[in-house]
Amino acid sequence: MQTYSFTTQEILDTLSEGGVKPSAQRIAILRYLMENRIHPTVDEIFKALQPTNPTLSRTTVYNTLRLLAAACIIRCIETGGGDGARWDYSQHDHAHFLCASCGKVTDIDYNDASPSFVIPPKGYIVHSTDVIFKGLCPLCSEAV
Repeated sequence: MQTYSFTTQEILDTLSEGGVKPSAQRIAILRYLMENRIHPTVDEIFKALQPTNPTLSRTTVYNTLRLLAAACIIRCIETGGGDGARWDYSQHDHAHFLCASCGKVTDIDYNDASPSFVIPPKGYIVHSTDVIFKGLCPLCSEAV
């Protein structure tokens, strides 16, 4: 897995570009998403950050994620699974693959996606597209 590292200034610039006022908690949450491209849930983010941010609450994590998504800094991935929404920071458009066995969410470039995409009828204006493939990841499919 590729590792990422961002300076505090880069995170502040990202927040500023999205029109989001910085706070210590917002910086910590965005840093976590930018540096850990694992598509975490609210609980995973909370558990990762709470030891070093003792005043952090799950509500603050949830509200911050919604704020960052509204500012188009991150994306919410609705997997339809029991563990809730996943959160994604990425600078490029891509699809996702959700493994039905292990629950891991993986980025897939559109160029690598096998089904052709549906083009909306004339007159529709598309602001965003969410593509989630579901099945078994390579590791889980080997075990079958």
